[in-house]
Amino acid sequence: MAYALISFIVLALFMSSIIECRFVNYEICGPNEEYNRCGTQCEQTCDNIDRSQHLCNHMCAIGCFCIDGYVRQSDKNSLCVRINAC
Repeated sequence: MAYALISFIVLALFMSSIIECRFVNYEICGPNEEYNRCGTQCEQTCDNIDRSQHLCNHMCAIGCFCIDGYVRQSDKNSLCVRINAC
C-alpha cells in the first residue's frame, strides 16, 4: 500500500513538471524588451509614434516586445529605445 502511494506521488510530481516545462519562457529577449504570450501585432516605432493604432489587428502575438516607455527604433526587428530618444 505504501509503495503504491509513493509511486503515485512520484508519478504526479513527474507529470506536473512536464506540464510546467511547456509554459516556461525559453525565448531570450534583447535590451529593454520582455517576453509576452499576448503582445500587440502593431508595436509602436519612432516612425509611427504620433499615429493612432485604430487599424491594428488586436489578435495576440507571441514574442519579445518593448517594455513600457520604449518603442522600436524603426521596424519590428530594431532595438527598443526610449520614446524621448526618437
